[in-house]
Amino acid sequence: MTSRKPILLGALAVVFIALVAAGFLAAGNLWKKSEVDALGRNEIAANGNVQGELYTGDPRSEARVVQSEEERLVYVRTIASAARWRVDGLEGPYRLHTGVTNTLVLPARTEPYTAADLLLLAPDTFKQLASSTFMLTESIVVLPGATLAFTGGEGITVRLQSNEDAFVSIVALGGSLTVAGTEESDVEITSWDGSGADTDTSDGRAYVRVIGGHASFSHATVSSLGFWSGNTGGLALTGTDTAGTFLESGATAAEPAAPAGARLLPEADLKSLADQTDLDYSVVTAGIDNLTVRDNAFGLFITNARDIAIRDSAISGSLVDGLVLHRSVTDATITGTTSTDNAVDGITVGRSSTRVELQDVTASGNGRNGISLDGQPLADGPNAVGTAVVTYGGNRILGSTVADNGRYGVELSGGNKLRLTGNTIQGNEVGVVVNYGAEGVSIIDNEIRDQHKQGIAVREAGAQADIRRNTISGGDTGVYVRDATASITGNTMSSLSGHGVSLLGNVPDTRVAGNDVGGYGTVAIWDETSTGAVVEENDLLSWHPAPTVHSVMNSVFQPLTFIWLLLGALLVATAFTRKRHLRVRTIRDPYKERVPLTTLSRGIVRIDDIRRAQ
Repeated sequence: MTSRKPILLGALAVVFIALVAAGFLAAGNLWKKSEVDALGRNEIAANGNVQGELYTGDPRSEARVVQSEEERLVYVRTIASAARWRVDGLEGPYRLHTGVTNTLVLPARTEPYTAADLLLLAPDTFKQLASSTFMLTESIVVLPGATLAFTGGEGITVRLQSNEDAFVSIVALGGSLTVAGTEESDVEITSWDGSGADTDTSDGRAYVRVIGGHASFSHATVSSLGFWSGNTGGLALTGTDTAGTFLESGATAAEPAAPAGARLLPEADLKSLADQTDLDYSVVTAGIDNLTVRDNAFGLFITNARDIAIRDSAISGSLVDGLVLHRSVTDATITGTTSTDNAVDGITVGRSSTRVELQDVTASGNGRNGISLDGQPLADGPNAVGTAVVTYGGNRILGSTVADNGRYGVELSGGNKLRLTGNTIQGNEVGVVVNYGAEGVSIIDNEIRDQHKQGIAVREAGAQADIRRNTISGGDTGVYVRDATASITGNTMSSLSGHGVSLLGNVPDTRVAGNDVGGYGTVAIWDETSTGAVVEENDLLSWHPAPTVHSVMNSVFQPLTFIWLLLGALLVATAFTRKRHLRVRTIRDPYKERVPLTTLSRGIVRIDDIRRAQ
């Protein structure tokens, strides 16, 4: 019975080791699968509209206020057009009652309207509080041919009423707006609730907008303006698709829709209005330099614009996006501009915008993406209203810095002929993402470092990118391609902890060659689960495979290794049982049965006795 114990314990040890091995192997496979998932669709958020989730205001209630503002502008524009033809003797500015507040209308004239003019035209609603501070308590509309100019050698501040009772706006409705300070002192426009800047957008907030005219901002500060929607988002430069866009649904040119309580100019006959098509509101133009935008809803919102130049400006703290080129913006150049600490994206270029160049810009610390370029068609297919189904592109990001954004550094969603060159992209979740069928994408000579996941990710059918001569360091994976096409050549990768290049799914015409790949992850180039790729000569001498559960189990549990482990287990089990047996056994004294000589005294003859006897 005792002799069987070592065998039984050895068998149990073998079973235990086998179970542990199976567990480790299963864990290794699970880890391996999770590694693929972590690099794939499970961990990369979809490109969705998250503005409503991040916006601190109340989009539903504010949307109703947006609609009221659109109706007010429809009314003002209609009356202004009719007044030109129907009101005899009407010259100079006039005022319309538009709901809670009045609207001062500035018609065409050669000289710009200035702060001094407003003090004379509206002494009750444009007041001078100090030598360089003014308070505006009624809205202003600037008509075509007119210019409103706020300038000052020593800088001035214009406060726009904005509280729970009412808010005002400055809108150039086909006219021009100029805000220009000096290098020493900005001209500032801000909201004011009586004690400071208005921070509550739920009931609307003062804003500035240029519609179909020209905007000029230089050494200016615009802060704490706007509420939900780009048009009323703070500082907005907007054109329209057609001159009739401002007509409310159901209204006609002969029957303008006016806000409740509004009154027309005295005795004006508006039953037959003049044709409005001679006023061009379709496109807005702008020249902007040294502009500071802080704490707006949307920092700077631009749509239906051309020949936009923005230089050396700064946008921060927006409740939604920082700089927005929303729709149909062409030939825009943004240089030396920063967009930081905005709730959603730092800079976003929307669909149908082409030939936009971002050079030497900085997008950092934003809640979602640093820069987003969306070149997808405006419609998925043929439609009743004839919306274009073509893709857009020709946009470039050059020599810029994109760092520490909450999601992606740069996201390229659809479009074609997109170029990223000479940029520094650092500390984002993913450095550059190419998706939604974006093609003709060139990602060349960029420094991409310390992303939390991938340096560059190209994914989803139709996406295609040329990834060349980039320096990619830090993070999990250098270049990740899933169900897309990429040419990955001549890149230098280092300090990666997962893979240098990871290919998953169907990656037709993908080529990986001439890259210097260094790191300490599992596999330098992972392509086991992909088809269609050609992996050629790459320098992998700097790659040091890191031990993982899966690799350790694969190396340890080879046939001979397993036999040696089995024999070792048997020896350990035998030694353990032998030692236990020795501990319970009684050890006898080896001399216990031997009698000492001192106990045999009677049988001993002493030498002294022998001598006496002699």
